[in-house]
Amino acid sequence: MSGAPRSRVIELFERLPELTAASVAGIALVVLASWTRGTRHWLPTAHGPFVMLPNTAIGFLIAGCALWFGRSATVPRWSQIISRILGVVTAVGGVLFFIQAVWGRDLGISLSVLGDLVVRSGWSSSERLAPNAAIAFLLIGVALATLDLNRPRGHRPALWAATGALLVAFTAVVGYVTGAAQFYTFEPAFGMALLTALCFAALSLGAVFARRDRGLAAILVDEAAGGVLARRLLPAAVVVPIALGWLWGIGQRAKFWDHANGPSLFVVASSVALVWLVARSASVVHAADVQRAQFLVREQDARRDAETANRTKGDFLAVMSHELRTPLSAIIGYQELLADGITGPVTDPQRHQLGRIKVSARHLLELIDEILTYSRAEAGKEEVQFEVTPVNALLDDAAALIEPLAADKGVDLAVYPLDASMEIRTDPRKVRQVLVNLLSNAVKFTDAEGTVTLRARRSDEALELAISDTGIGIEPEHLERIFDPFWQVEQKATRRAGGTGLGLSVSRRLARLLGGEVVVASELGRGSVFTVILPTNPAPGSTNGESLHAANGNATPARDSALAVTATLAH
Repeated sequence: MSGAPRSRVIELFERLPELTAASVAGIALVVLASWTRGTRHWLPTAHGPFVMLPNTAIGFLIAGCALWFGRSATVPRWSQIISRILGVVTAVGGVLFFIQAVWGRDLGISLSVLGDLVVRSGWSSSERLAPNAAIAFLLIGVALATLDLNRPRGHRPALWAATGALLVAFTAVVGYVTGAAQFYTFEPAFGMALLTALCFAALSLGAVFARRDRGLAAILVDEAAGGVLARRLLPAAVVVPIALGWLWGIGQRAKFWDHANGPSLFVVASSVALVWLVARSASVVHAADVQRAQFLVREQDARRDAETANRTKGDFLAVMSHELRTPLSAIIGYQELLADGITGPVTDPQRHQLGRIKVSARHLLELIDEILTYSRAEAGKEEVQFEVTPVNALLDDAAALIEPLAADKGVDLAVYPLDASMEIRTDPRKVRQVLVNLLSNAVKFTDAEGTVTLRARRSDEALELAISDTGIGIEPEHLERIFDPFWQVEQKATRRAGGTGLGLSVSRRLARLLGGEVVVASELGRGSVFTVILPTNPAPGSTNGESLHAANGNATPARDSALAVTATLAH
């Protein structure tokens, strides 16, 4: 959906602030030029008693510039400041116009510009702006000055002010269309011009759409079903009643119908038009829902196929690992027979070559065991066999398996067991496998003369086993990705360390299977610390592989310890 072309209507809404700002400012300039040159087209005539005065045009020019400078939340800071200043100027002008209109006192602001020319055109110096126009100027100024002001609970004064100005302008426009002079005038020569009302409406819409992150503007620019429905219903909800009212007024003046049946015809026509519009919009939304349901079915089918393929992959890995392990064990056995001289004397060069065969075969066996463990854990077939085990014995066993690797590479391996004897209830084989995986990773990524440390510490009801190294370290953005299957810190084909990239993934899966977790902290170029947190006495049902990521988010000793260790290592 993100790649689909955007609707032209949405693009128009997004450009509405700059379009309305430019249009209103342009109209204001034309009106001022017309007053200056005395063009009768824009001046009062017998058929048009209300026109836009020069000061009104200046007010629109200022408001249009304010909207242009604040047309979007992404404009520079200086542009927003200019917009607010011009908005305040517009609001102050609206207040002065309103005071003059309500109290009837001539403050000299209505005809302060080009006053002589206005008076010669038939206006007296006592003429003033109508109260509805003054209120609209005040509301527009408030909206433009508070475009980026957010009140508690998400209320925006700009949205309410712009909506109020739009309502004032819309009422005047309806009055002109339907012939209801009371909607735009208060005295015979005291009202809002049609062009003025249209400019107010344009500025109000521009202010509403200048910030499209909430309210009706956010719905109208949304590509979802709600936005589609709003874009279809709203224009008709505005235009249809106005058009029917206009036709009703024409028919009444032409005596096609009288006062008795006119309202009835208006109600019938409005009902028919709105029912058709609702039905049409409902059909569009229904079609969108049907299409969405089809996409959902396709997504479910694709998910089902992916899950089937994933299970097939797991079964394939398990079967192939098992089938490869059997002949590989035979190769290792025959190598040991040859090395022991059972089949005949073995020279030193031959013994050396047999040793290399054994090392390579055992390395391959370890890789196969990793794949086999990963496939069992992913399929949920890994079994846990709990028993009470001494902690220090687990550390000694894991260190004994890694010591040859560390010595061969010239890495110092240090083990710091618990001071006092301690036993935990866990699966010792899986804990040993986790420690061996983490220790072998630490040795692989630590240069010669570096140090790898295994340290045990008891924390509340959890056991922490920390494996630290002075290796290459891990970049911060990779700290979680390293636990993804088949992902390695060194992704290049010329990487120094080999392996399948399953060690860390398997270790975390096994730790979670035991009700614990594996956390990591690292600094690039200085080394890493992997900490295994295990519960000393896991509760029944907590060894489901999700103890630290349960949906209910309940705290467990291992979870609390993991969070504490992560915070400590990060600092």
